[in-house]
Amino acid sequence: MEYHANDWLGRWQNFEAYLTSSDPYLTRAWQDAETAAAAMPMFCGGVKGFWQRACVTTSPENPHILGGWNITLAVGEKLCIEWLDEDGASLGKAVYHLESVLEKGLEGKENALFVAEDMPENWPFRCLLAMEPMPPRTARQTGGLLSHLHFQYASQRNLLVDPETQKLHNPMWYATVCDGDGTLLEKCNIVRALHRLPLWAELPEK
Repeated sequence: MEYHANDWLGRWQNFEAYLTSSDPYLTRAWQDAETAAAAMPMFCGGVKGFWQRACVTTSPENPHILGGWNITLAVGEKLCIEWLDEDGASLGKAVYHLESVLEKGLEGKENALFVAEDMPENWPFRCLLAMEPMPPRTARQTGGLLSHLHFQYASQRNLLVDPETQKLHNPMWYATVCDGDGTLLEKCNIVRALHRLPLWAELPEK
Protein backbone atom coordinates (compact mmCIF):
# COMPACT_ATOMS: atom_id res chain seq x y z
CA MET A 1 0.00 0.00 0.00
CA GLU A 2 1.07 3.58 -0.59
CA TYR A 3 1.02 5.66 2.56
CA HIS A 4 0.25 9.36 2.21
CA ALA A 5 -0.34 11.11 5.51
CA ASN A 6 -2.68 13.69 3.95
CA ASP A 7 -5.18 10.93 3.11
CA TRP A 8 -5.79 10.41 6.83
CA LEU A 9 -6.11 13.97 8.08
CA GLY A 10 -9.35 15.46 9.40
CA ARG A 11 -12.34 14.43 11.47
CA TRP A 12 -13.60 10.86 11.39
CA GLN A 13 -16.91 9.65 12.78
CA ASN A 14 -17.64 6.19 14.14
CA PHE A 15 -19.96 4.29 11.78
CA GLU A 16 -21.86 3.01 14.84
CA ALA A 17 -23.45 6.48 15.00
CA TYR A 18 -25.16 5.69 11.69
CA LEU A 19 -26.63 2.55 13.28
CA THR A 20 -27.97 4.23 16.39
CA SER A 21 -29.19 7.42 14.74
CA SER A 22 -32.89 8.24 14.97
CA ASP A 23 -32.74 10.54 11.95
CA PRO A 24 -35.70 9.71 9.70
CA TYR A 25 -33.64 9.65 6.50
CA LEU A 26 -31.02 7.29 7.90
CA THR A 27 -33.86 5.20 9.34
CA ARG A 28 -35.38 4.95 5.86
CA ALA A 29 -32.01 4.04 4.32
CA TRP A 30 -31.66 1.21 6.84
CA GLN A 31 -35.23 0.06 6.20
CA ASP A 32 -34.47 -0.17 2.47
CA ALA A 33 -31.31 -2.12 3.29
CA GLU A 34 -33.26 -4.53 5.49
CA THR A 35 -35.68 -5.20 2.64
CA ALA A 36 -32.91 -5.68 0.09
CA ALA A 37 -30.94 -8.08 2.31
CA ALA A 38 -33.85 -10.05 3.75
CA ALA A 39 -33.08 -13.20 1.73
CA MET A 40 -29.32 -13.22 2.38
CA PRO A 41 -28.24 -15.75 5.04
CA MET A 42 -25.49 -13.50 6.43
CA PHE A 43 -28.14 -10.93 7.33
CA CYS A 44 -30.67 -13.37 8.79
CA GLY A 45 -30.57 -11.46 12.09
CA GLY A 46 -31.10 -8.14 10.34
CA VAL A 47 -28.59 -5.84 8.69
CA LYS A 48 -28.28 -3.52 11.66
CA GLY A 49 -27.58 -6.42 13.98
CA PHE A 50 -24.90 -7.72 11.59
CA TRP A 51 -23.11 -4.38 11.33
CA GLN A 52 -23.41 -3.70 15.06
CA ARG A 53 -21.57 -6.94 15.77
CA ALA A 54 -18.93 -6.37 13.10
CA CYS A 55 -18.30 -2.67 13.71
CA VAL A 56 -18.21 -2.54 17.51
CA THR A 57 -15.56 -0.12 18.78
CA THR A 58 -15.20 -1.27 22.38
CA SER A 59 -12.52 -3.84 23.19
CA PRO A 60 -11.30 -5.93 26.14
CA GLU A 61 -8.94 -3.04 26.91
CA ASN A 62 -11.33 -0.14 26.22
CA PRO A 63 -14.94 -0.04 27.48
CA HIS A 64 -15.76 3.27 25.77
CA ILE A 65 -17.78 3.39 22.54
CA LEU A 66 -15.77 5.57 20.21
CA GLY A 67 -17.08 8.77 18.71
CA GLY A 68 -14.27 8.92 16.19
CA TRP A 69 -10.91 10.61 15.68
CA ASN A 70 -9.39 13.99 15.03
CA ILE A 71 -6.23 13.50 12.96
CA THR A 72 -3.63 16.18 12.31
CA LEU A 73 -0.20 16.07 10.71
CA ALA A 74 2.83 15.63 12.96
CA VAL A 75 6.49 16.12 12.10
CA GLY A 76 7.94 13.62 9.65
CA GLU A 77 4.68 12.58 7.95
CA LYS A 78 3.45 11.10 11.21
CA LEU A 79 -0.15 11.27 12.39
CA CYS A 80 -1.37 12.90 15.58
CA ILE A 81 -4.56 11.01 16.45
CA GLU A 82 -6.96 12.11 19.16
CA TRP A 83 -9.38 9.37 20.19
CA LEU A 84 -12.87 10.54 21.15
CA ASP A 85 -15.69 8.84 23.01
CA GLU A 86 -19.28 8.95 21.73
CA ASP A 87 -19.92 12.22 23.58
CA GLY A 88 -16.90 13.85 21.95
CA ALA A 89 -14.70 13.75 25.06
CA SER A 90 -11.02 12.98 24.50
CA LEU A 91 -9.76 9.51 25.42
CA GLY A 92 -6.18 10.54 24.69
CA LYS A 93 -3.94 11.80 21.93
CA ALA A 94 -0.67 10.48 20.54
CA VAL A 95 1.72 10.78 17.62
CA TYR A 96 1.78 7.62 15.50
CA HIS A 97 4.39 6.40 13.06
CA LEU A 98 3.85 3.77 10.38
CA GLU A 99 5.74 0.78 11.73
CA SER A 100 4.93 -1.88 9.14
CA VAL A 101 2.41 -3.13 6.59
CA LEU A 102 0.47 -6.35 7.17
CA GLU A 103 0.24 -8.14 3.84
CA LYS A 104 -3.18 -9.69 4.45
CA GLY A 105 -5.26 -7.85 7.02
CA LEU A 106 -8.87 -6.73 6.96
CA GLU A 107 -10.64 -7.75 3.74
CA GLY A 108 -7.49 -9.75 2.94
CA LYS A 109 -5.82 -6.52 1.85
CA GLU A 110 -2.67 -4.72 2.94
CA ASN A 111 -3.17 -2.92 6.25
CA ALA A 112 -1.03 -0.25 7.87
CA LEU A 113 0.20 -0.83 11.41
CA PHE A 114 0.70 2.42 13.29
CA VAL A 115 2.32 2.57 16.73
CA ALA A 116 1.96 5.47 19.17
CA GLU A 117 5.14 7.09 20.40
CA ASP A 118 5.91 7.81 24.06
CA MET A 119 2.77 6.11 25.36
CA PRO A 120 2.50 3.42 28.07
CA GLU A 121 2.68 -0.13 26.76
CA ASN A 122 -0.75 -0.88 28.25
CA TRP A 123 -2.49 2.09 26.58
CA PRO A 124 -5.41 0.49 24.68
CA PHE A 125 -4.89 2.62 21.57
CA ARG A 126 -1.11 2.19 21.28
CA CYS A 127 -1.30 0.00 18.17
CA LEU A 128 -3.64 0.84 15.30
CA LEU A 129 -4.16 -1.51 12.37
CA ALA A 130 -6.06 0.14 9.53
CA MET A 131 -6.95 -0.09 5.88
CA GLU A 132 -6.17 3.01 3.86
CA PRO A 133 -9.11 5.41 3.49
CA MET A 134 -11.35 4.52 0.56
CA PRO A 135 -12.19 6.30 -1.60
CA PRO A 136 -9.85 9.25 -0.98
CA ARG A 137 -11.43 12.01 1.11
CA THR A 138 -11.43 14.28 -1.94
CA ALA A 139 -13.68 11.90 -3.94
CA ARG A 140 -16.85 13.39 -2.43
CA GLN A 141 -16.03 16.70 -4.15
CA THR A 142 -16.70 15.07 -7.51
CA GLY A 143 -19.73 12.99 -6.49
CA GLY A 144 -17.91 9.99 -5.01
CA LEU A 145 -18.84 8.15 -1.86
CA LEU A 146 -17.86 9.37 1.56
CA SER A 147 -14.38 8.17 2.54
CA HIS A 148 -14.27 5.44 5.19
CA LEU A 149 -11.83 2.93 6.61
CA HIS A 150 -11.85 -0.22 8.73
CA PHE A 151 -9.53 -0.61 11.70
CA GLN A 152 -8.58 -2.52 14.82
CA TYR A 153 -6.62 -1.39 17.84
CA ALA A 154 -4.89 -2.78 20.93
CA SER A 155 -2.07 -2.01 23.32
CA GLN A 156 0.21 -4.63 21.72
CA ARG A 157 0.69 -5.79 18.14
CA ASN A 158 0.46 -9.46 19.14
CA LEU A 159 -3.06 -8.87 20.45
CA LEU A 160 -4.10 -8.04 16.89
CA VAL A 161 -1.85 -10.24 14.77
CA ASP A 162 -0.56 -13.74 15.44
CA PRO A 163 3.24 -13.33 15.44
CA GLU A 164 3.77 -16.75 13.85
CA THR A 165 1.10 -16.85 11.14
CA GLN A 166 0.85 -13.07 10.62
CA LYS A 167 -2.93 -13.48 10.53
CA LEU A 168 -5.50 -11.41 12.39
CA HIS A 169 -6.73 -12.91 15.65
CA ASN A 170 -10.20 -11.55 14.92
CA PRO A 171 -10.68 -11.16 11.14
CA MET A 172 -14.38 -10.36 11.60
CA TRP A 173 -13.82 -7.24 13.71
CA TYR A 174 -14.47 -4.34 11.36
CA ALA A 175 -14.55 -1.19 13.47
CA THR A 176 -15.22 1.59 10.96
CA VAL A 177 -14.99 5.36 10.72
CA CYS A 178 -16.30 7.67 8.00
CA ASP A 179 -15.31 11.19 6.98
CA GLY A 180 -16.65 13.34 9.80
CA ASP A 181 -17.53 16.16 7.43
CA GLY A 182 -20.12 14.09 5.58
CA THR A 183 -23.59 15.46 4.90
CA LEU A 184 -26.74 13.57 5.85
CA LEU A 185 -27.25 12.60 2.20
CA GLU A 186 -23.71 11.23 1.99
CA LYS A 187 -24.24 9.21 5.17
CA CYS A 188 -27.46 7.73 3.81
CA ASN A 189 -25.68 6.79 0.59
CA ILE A 190 -22.98 4.93 2.54
CA VAL A 191 -25.75 2.73 3.98
CA ARG A 192 -27.32 2.27 0.55
CA ALA A 193 -23.98 1.50 -1.12
CA LEU A 194 -23.24 -1.17 1.49
CA HIS A 195 -26.28 -3.03 0.23
CA ARG A 196 -25.92 -2.23 -3.46
CA LEU A 197 -28.97 0.03 -3.50
CA PRO A 198 -29.21 2.94 -5.94
CA LEU A 199 -27.74 6.07 -4.42
CA TRP A 200 -30.00 9.00 -3.68
CA ALA A 201 -29.36 12.15 -5.71
CA GLU A 202 -31.09 14.10 -2.95
CA LEU A 203 -32.90 13.35 0.27
CA PRO A 204 -36.36 11.92 -0.52
CA GLU A 205 -39.56 13.52 0.61
CA LYS A 206 -40.67 12.30 4.04
